[in-house]
Amino acid sequence: MTELVLASGSDRRRELLQRLGLRVTVVRPDIDETMPPGVCTDLAVQLLARAKAHAVVPSMGAGAACILAADTVVVGPSGPLGKPLTVARAREMLLELRGQRHVVLSGICALCPSTGEERIGVSRSAVRMRDFGTDELEQYLAGGEPLDKAGAYAVQGLGGALVEAIGGRTDTVIGLDCQLAMRLLGEVGYPDPLPTAPDRQVVLGKHANTRRPLASSNHGGGPR
Repeated sequence: MTELVLASGSDRRRELLQRLGLRVTVVRPDIDETMPPGVCTDLAVQLLARAKAHAVVPSMGAGAACILAADTVVVGPSGPLGKPLTVARAREMLLELRGQRHVVLSGICALCPSTGEERIGVSRSAVRMRDFGTDELEQYLAGGEPLDKAGAYAVQGLGGALVEAIGGRTDTVIGLDCQLAMRLLGEVGYPDPLPTAPDRQVVLGKHANTRRPLASSNHGGGPR
């Protein structure tokens, strides 16, 4: 099986790809992940994913054929929220999202350095948070999970208890739309037969109502 380089330090993305049976070599990109100014969020996450992919090209081994990179951003009522570095900031983010609908964007880049082929795309999912109580919020914060997570929660972890409903692919919210990633890899000529990518299922909060529809859309494109 041909080696695939994942340009990400995210354990969640690595696990999603390994669940599909892909052999992944992880190389953490060293880039400034600040959102580009004057660019819409949909495009910004794709450009950041592209920057990550190109940043690891010098580190690739001789057997690596393709690079996959991704960037995820949570867009709340106030705009892109980023990753909290402190408990106080995580609390602010979760209070902003509480009882509200927000959007999660996952930008993806597939790159084949030997041919110069690359594709970028973006996946969008909608998430509605429960109107959780203060005690529940403080208990979640005390566990440390919200730190360094986009939007201050991990839907595949204890943060799933805070989520009422998801519209779109759950793996987008986790950090990588595997269906879009497989399509982009195929378009840049990743040589191995690519697996189908069923959506990752997670257990939401006990009060979750996943039957209420939430608008979502996925699309991809990019330079050839």
